[in-house]
Order: sequence, then C-alpha cells, then structure tokens
Amino acid sequence: MRLQILGLCRFSYPSNLEAFQKDHADEAALRAYLYAEDRMEGRFYFFEELVVPTIRAQTDKDFRVVVLAGDQLPTHYRQRLEAAVAGCPQFDLRFEPEGQNHADLCRRLMVDARDQSADWVAEFRLDDDDAVALHFVATIRAMAPAVTALAAASPEERAALDFAMGFVLYAKRRELDILPVLARLWTPALVMVNRPDHPKSLLDTRHLRLWQRLPVISSVDQPMFIRGAHDDNDSSVEKRKLQKFRIDPFDIPVKIEDRFGLDLDRMETRWRLCPARKKLGC
Repeated sequence: MRLQILGLCRFSYPSNLEAFQKDHADEAALRAYLYAEDRMEGRFYFFEELVVPTIRAQTDKDFRVVVLAGDQLPTHYRQRLEAAVAGCPQFDLRFEPEGQNHADLCRRLMVDARDQSADWVAEFRLDDDDAVALHFVATIRAMAPAVTALAAASPEERAALDFAMGFVLYAKRRELDILPVLARLWTPALVMVNRPDHPKSLLDTRHLRLWQRLPVISSVDQPMFIRGAHDDNDSSVEKRKLQKFRIDPFDIPVKIEDRFGLDLDRMETRWRLCPARKKLGC
C-alpha cells in the first residue's frame, strides 16, 4: 500500500469574511486586522517556535505541508515566512489571491497536492500556532493499515484517525502555561484518510461531527499535539470540553522535550521578549 501524508497550515490568509468568527466590516478591515504588526509578531512567534521545529524534526520525512498565505502579505513578512521554512523541503508555500472562499480554496489546494498514484492519502491540518509530536508522521504510517481498512469499508470511503491526547499552551501576558488535555476530534493531530481521487478534503466535514458520518480510530497512548491558546484565537479554546490526563506537573517539561523536541524555558524567554505578549496574552 502506498500512503501519501499531506498537511495544510493556514498562515493569516484573508479569505472571505464569512470564514471568520470575528466580525470585520470589509476585506480591507480584515486585512488590516490580520496584518497588524503586533498580531503578526505573535503569529510568527508560534509558527517559528511550534510549527516549524516539530515539522522539521519529524522522524519520517516522507510527507508534505502546504502553507497557505495571502498574495498581499507585506513583503517583509513574506520574506520572514520564507526564511522560517528554508531548508525544510516538506513545506510548500502557496501565496494565493486573497478574498477567496475559504473552504473552496483549501479543498483545491489539498486535492491539487495529492499524488494520484498513491493508494490512500492521509490529510491533516495545523493552525499556525500548533505543534505535533516528532513521531506524528511515522505513527500515521504505522496505523495506516487499520485506518484504510475502515475507510475501504465505509460508504464514503473515508475514515479518521484522532490523536486525542496532547497539551494546551496558554500564552499569558506574563508567562507560558501548559496543561495536559484529552480532547475528542480536535483539529491538531486529527487525520482524515481517503482515496486520492475523493472529491472531498479534510475541511469539508465539521471535525467535531466526524463521528456521526465516518468511522474513527481514537488514540490516547501518548501526547501527540500542542495547541496554542491566546487572545487572538478565532475560536476560543476555553469553550471546548476538555479533560486532563494525569501527569506530574514537574514531568511536563521533560515530556515536551522528549515528545516534541521543544525547550519550554527557551520558549518562555522568547515569549517575554515578544512585542505581541501584552496584547495577545490570555
């Protein structure tokens, strides 16, 4: 069986206004909000500290992540984004015309990126403030036989793999706070498996309702994601029904380093220096 593993990360893309939960008067107002200096400093902090290091350090290198950004992203931010992913061929930067329908654009990008010679495609998405464990891609590949068997037997020929154990990283005004969580069908580390010629992509079904339509394998063996939480979240983390898994708080930094290759002390030092800290902190 040949499995393609394909990710999507949206970096402050100004899509149609209806795609955002926060109201904006028009496209100009949306663009001004998204590209404001304080906000962009915060987005780059999470992208550079969470997304890039954990994607770059994946133990299995056979995957691709499409990074969606707007074609009117200011030049200095575009150059910074390009520099952040330089030397990591798994990243595929796409600067798309702004104002497009969000769902249609994401579907087109993912479908166009599929390898039609593959037997199955495993799709995942990361927000630009999320991280995945270093063995995320390798674990998807190891579990693929079980997930594809369910997909083949499903009427829609699709199935989901839900890594439901992880951490929430609360970026507060003074410090970072990280909590262990169990979250069913949350977007970070949620994987959709389908044939490469399937017309739908991972954003075409509401993730919290996947269990109503598709078979789902849920894995809670090891923490597989870190979800960033701050005042700039379009959807509030606090509204989710989250449970905690048991771990000694003093063991969390070691677990974060072992599973994600991240140094919380270094991240907190940089957060304290981030120009966006006082504005975006929870």
